[in-house]
Amino acid sequence: MKKFVVLAVSSAVLGAGVVAGVALADPDLTLTTTAHRHYINGREVGPRYCDNADLRGAFTQFHTNIHSHAGVTGEIGPVAPGLHGASQNTISSGPC
Repeated sequence: MKKFVVLAVSSAVLGAGVVAGVALADPDLTLTTTAHRHYINGREVGPRYCDNADLRGAFTQFHTNIHSHAGVTGEIGPVAPGLHGASQNTISSGPC
């Protein structure tokens, strides 16, 4: 019985996390820019859409939430206010 309770609670927590993750994503985004790479402090970050076209959705979400709203339509909310507000962070992009 104890194992069942632990399994049930774990399943509920994981299920809530999945639902929250989907609910927090920007709905109905349209990518209007070309594929490119993202960098924070000179290190490549984010989905590698240049290398895998199947990552378009992830790239679009990342682009609108971290890098910039430019090149995406349908976004909601500000662009990573904590990331952009830190003086030690350099956010840039480059070609594939």
